[in-house]
Amino acid sequence: MRKLPPSQKMRKEIEEILKGVPEDLDNHDILEEIIRKGAAIVLQEMLEQEVTEFLGREHYQRGGLRKGYRNGYEPYRIKTTER
Repeated sequence: MRKLPPSQKMRKEIEEILKGVPEDLDNHDILEEIIRKGAAIVLQEMLEQEVTEFLGREHYQRGGLRKGYRNGYEPYRIKTTER
């Protein structure tokens, strides 16, 4: 199974809301939830684009020399103590 960027997962959440509207939500609540998730998607996509530009590669694309990591991973470093 291929991993999806967070923005695509968020889009699927909106699609689920539109497919089957829960009975406990009224029209105002549905609209509010869609607007909230829509704004979150816009921000997430802007962040993803910024990271893509910084790293010089697309999401889950591997490259030669790494400029950084998308998931916050840092290479293992041996800690030394000065005496």
